Amino acid sequence: MASRKRLRVAVLGLAHDHVWSCLKHVPQTTQLVAGADPDPALCGRFAKATGCQRVFEDYGRLLEEVHPDAALIFSATALHADLVEMCAALGVHALVEKPMAATLEQADRMLLAARRARTRLMVNWPTAWSPAIRTALRLAGEGRIGRIWQLTWRGGHAGPDEIGCSEQFQGFLFDKELNGAGAFNDYCGYGAGLCLLFLGGPPHSVVGMAGRLVKTHLPVDDNGILLLRYPQALCRLEMTWTEAVSGRPAHDIALYGTEGTLVMGAEVWLYTRRKPEGVCVPLDDLPRGERDPFEYFARCIHRGEDPQGLCSPDLGRAAQEIMEAGLRSATSGREIALPIEDHLFRI
Repeated sequence: MASRKRLRVAVLGLAHDHVWSCLKHVPQTTQLVAGADPDPALCGRFAKATGCQRVFEDYGRLLEEVHPDAALIFSATALHADLVEMCAALGVHALVEKPMAATLEQADRMLLAARRARTRLMVNWPTAWSPAIRTALRLAGEGRIGRIWQLTWRGGHAGPDEIGCSEQFQGFLFDKELNGAGAFNDYCGYGAGLCLLFLGGPPHSVVGMAGRLVKTHLPVDDNGILLLRYPQALCRLEMTWTEAVSGRPAHDIALYGTEGTLVMGAEVWLYTRRKPEGVCVPLDDLPRGERDPFEYFARCIHRGEDPQGLCSPDLGRAAQEIMEAGLRSATSGREIALPIEDHLFRI
């Protein structure tokens, strides 16, 4: 068990641009001991940004020489499974940046490795730290809008190349093997995770569509839509890399119930039959220990608990299954039933 006084943490992979903002939240109770990436330029940037001068261009060498208590994984998505397996073999806990994996089979490998080694595995969805989503989840749990029958969600922007993502980040986002798809896999998991959270489980089936509608210079999809069929609910998810103006109109999440509607954005608005004009609900504070990914990850490690909610590896795996079913539907033109189990067998 890692010391409760000082958790020794290493970063594996620096290609995902989210790493730089996330590293600003490393708590004082955590010691950043090393970083690794095959790209020397990223290693240099890491050393300059963090003051941690111990850098490696080989992941395995870092793990064997430094043997951290935990690893923060910000590599290309398809490398998550290999890195989590490497960590688990050495008893190292792992946090991976969203999405969990590039394929469902990879997500299963990650779960299996962590369970066998009894290490903690966490998936960092930035939406997990949204006070608006936390507030809406409480209101929905209190029955303020009745039974939920629809969730609509949209995520995306003008495109990684348009908004200034790094060359390394674009390098795997635009690679269908490293990313699993294009805009579809970049954003679908956000909405899928929220459907799992608010509706209490996976849908019975999905229908997906994806295409390269605008960015014809890309080798992957730039837009996608996914419909989720529950016994008593229909949900719609939209993913895009081609907005002329990113986030306009705002990508507010709408949650429809039999007694009212919740809209989540910068604020939370509750509309009910008694107050159809709507009420702006004050946002709940995030609980101490759950205010950012590293604070929560450290708490789970110290307590020996698996992450819950959007950070749960089981929810991450379920979101991956929804994504994979959506891609199968998009390429086959058929509605795809869940669960998907053919990856368990030789076919």
